[in-house]
This record gives sequence, structure tokens and C-alpha cells, in this order.
Amino acid sequence: MKILSTKKYMFFAGLICITSCKKFVQIGPPVTLLATSSVFNNNGSATSAQTAIYTQMYDNAESYNLALQTGLLSDEFVGYSTTVKPFYQNRMSAQKTQGPWVRAYNYIYQANSIIEGAQASQGMSNIVKQQLIGESKFVRAFWHFYLANCYGNIPLVTSTSFSVNALLSRTPLAKVYQQIVADLTDSKNVLNSSYIDFTDTTVTNERTRPNKWVATAFLARVYLYLGKYDSAETAASMVIEHGDIYILEPDLNNVFVTSSKEAIWQLQTPQPESIIDTWDGYFFILNRAPFGSLVSISKQLLNSFETNDRRRTNWIHDTVFVGRPYAYPYKYQSQFLSPSRREYQMVLRLAEQYLIRAESRARLGNLTGAMNDLDTVRRRAGLADYSGALDTDSLVNAILHERQIELFSEWGNRWFDLIRTGKANAIMSIVTPQKGGSWNSDGHQQLYPIPQSEILKDYNLTQNIGY
Repeated sequence: MKILSTKKYMFFAGLICITSCKKFVQIGPPVTLLATSSVFNNNGSATSAQTAIYTQMYDNAESYNLALQTGLLSDEFVGYSTTVKPFYQNRMSAQKTQGPWVRAYNYIYQANSIIEGAQASQGMSNIVKQQLIGESKFVRAFWHFYLANCYGNIPLVTSTSFSVNALLSRTPLAKVYQQIVADLTDSKNVLNSSYIDFTDTTVTNERTRPNKWVATAFLARVYLYLGKYDSAETAASMVIEHGDIYILEPDLNNVFVTSSKEAIWQLQTPQPESIIDTWDGYFFILNRAPFGSLVSISKQLLNSFETNDRRRTNWIHDTVFVGRPYAYPYKYQSQFLSPSRREYQMVLRLAEQYLIRAESRARLGNLTGAMNDLDTVRRRAGLADYSGALDTDSLVNAILHERQIELFSEWGNRWFDLIRTGKANAIMSIVTPQKGGSWNSDGHQQLYPIPQSEILKDYNLTQNIGY
């Protein structure tokens, strides 16, 4: 897969930590091909424009930033400085808060450019057109999903028209989700079933470009969030049943490596320019007492693990600095590039699909099927099968607990679970005061504020309540 040089961004990231990590990672995207008509004169340049989006997602540390911010907002992480206090104490500000808004809409704009350019192209083959349109619709759906879950009602952007996009108002969530489902369905129907490389036709073992099953897996998550449990179960089953492609890695230490059979979609580490594998490994691994935007794992999360859970021993490391204990995420075990252990940034993986299907089945009344899926994840972690109460509510709560343990520090899953299940107010009204903040009963802190700078640019854009 062709990717652009990120050497200067790696160097800058090193400076961030060396100079006390004073800011969240906010690395500008690399110079990419402009989405002009000339880009779509041939397959190669059009494909480079597509894969550049994934490079930017890696360069901009989207996984780390989202995990960091939502982990601080929820009950996953402990923050130690003024840098992270707005998130840690649930007092975000429209003037200062960083979030995915600007970058996400940049990815969406590029995806729209590729969709429009490919559709109009006379120089691209039909098979490549289909692939790139499918990938771009997936990207558009992916980032609309995260924007919706961070900000609530958001502008729905499906074209490159500046005059239209500059004055968009916020679209009701139902309509946003309708477009997300439509885009993912289109992607699922047109994308290659195999993983392909930058040639658009050659099958590869790298799982770094979205394919049919990537779109299907993400569609399963979207249906779960929408409460469409029949559809969520069906989509998750389509992925799970492809055991020739996806399996739960028996060894937890192999889940996040480049060759992971559990991976559904990963972001490739730029080579040979990069000096690290993943931003998560680079920043979450503590080799000094946390400061700036460095964090440790909260007592709430640590106390949620059952005795003998291998995820506690394999995916969390404990250390001591100046006599004080800290625990930190260790899903990514390489802080710097290591020839002996290569890691890519995980975006989607199979364990989540089992838990999506488990929750969907439980809510549909198929308790036996739900327990089978739940136990599949538990057994991999070295735990006994579920032995709790056999009513729907108890089983759903057990599955949500399993999601908390299995998916911690990954793409905001815990924070979004608290919100979508209506548990945020009950939990955060207890946790936030313990973090030195206060939780408002109106629940407005569940959403990010819209950046004030964006509201000043668009008079049709309104602020979230409470900010």
C-alpha cells in the first residue's frame, strides 16, 4: 500500500513528549494529492488520493486522541495536569476543547471529492471506480458516525460544494444515521471481499484497506447503536462466520500485531520513515511519571477486572515512579519501532463483533446464543463461563461489563456505551466529583461543544446546550 512520508511528523511527535507533552497530538495532515479532475485521469493517482486519507488518519493520531479524550471524560483514565483537566473533570469549553470536528470533516470532504471525481472519470477502470467509491463511502460513514456520537446533531456533508457546506445547519441524528447506513450498505455491496493492495486488484495479507467485511462490521456497530438488533446480529454473524479470514487470537499478546487474524481493519504504519508503530503505544506506555497529556488507568477500570483475567495481566502494565504506583494500557507493546514485533493501529476487530452479536441476541431474547458469544470472549481471557442471573437485563449488563474490559482504550467505546445505554448520568454523577469536577443532571456533558471557531464561520450552526 502506498503511503506518504511522515518523517517530520514523527520527529515533531518526539518533541511533544520530550518537551513535556503540553498539548494533545494535533499533527497536521501531510501534503496530499489535490482532489482535482486530473487526479482521476488514471487508476494510480486516484488510488493514492484514497489511501492518503488513511495515512492522515494515522498521522493525526485519531485512535490515540479519541481514546485519550473519551477515556478522560469517562471512568477509564486519570489525568494529572491542566492540559487534560477540561476532559478529566468534564468541563469542556467551546473555546478551548479539541475534538475530531475539523479533521473529521476534512476526511469527509476528501471522500466526497473521490466519489465525485471517480464517478465523472473517463480514465479510470470501472473496477477501480467501484472500489474507491465504496471505500470513500465507508470513510464518509465512519466519520459521520464519530461526529454524531461526539457532538449530537451535526451537519450532514455529502458533496464538495463550498457554497453549500459553508452554511449548513445541524441535521437531525435520525437523518445522519440514515445516510450512514446507506453509505455502509453501498460499501458492503460493492467492495472486494478480499483485502487488496495499492494496485486495487492484488490480494494481500495486509488488512489496511476497507473491504466488504470492514463495512459489514461497522454496519453491525451502527445497527447496535440504533437499537436495530436483528440487523446488528445479522451483520455481526456475517463477519464472525468467515472463520477462514477472522479468528480470535488465542494469545492476547498477538491481538494487535500486524499479522493478527482478529484484525478486521488496521491503519498501516508508514514505512520506512516512521520511528514508531502506533501513537497509542508511543503515548500510553509510561517510562516516567505521567504529566502533560500522559495518563494512567483509573481505579474504576482496574477494579472492574475479575480475578485471573488475562487481559489484566497482558493488556495492562504496572509501574512505580517515585514510590507511586501507576497502571497503563499495554495493548500496544512497542513504544518505538521494533523489528521483532510489528504493530498496526487497530480500528475494528473480531472480539467486538462477538459482543455486538451477544448484546443483540440478549435484547432479542436469545439468551443462550448471547451467552455463547459472551463466553467465547471470556474463555479467551482465561475466565469461566458466565454464571450470573438468566434474565435479559442481567445478561445485557454482563455483556456491557465485558465490553468495558475487552475494549478499553479503543476508539471511545466505553464513553459511547455509557451514553447510548443511558447509563452516563448515573455513573458520571459519582465519578466526576471524584475527579474534582461536577456533573450536571441535564447530561449536556455527554456531548462535546461545537468549536466556537466553526460557529463563527457558519451563522446557521448552533451550539450544544450547556456550552
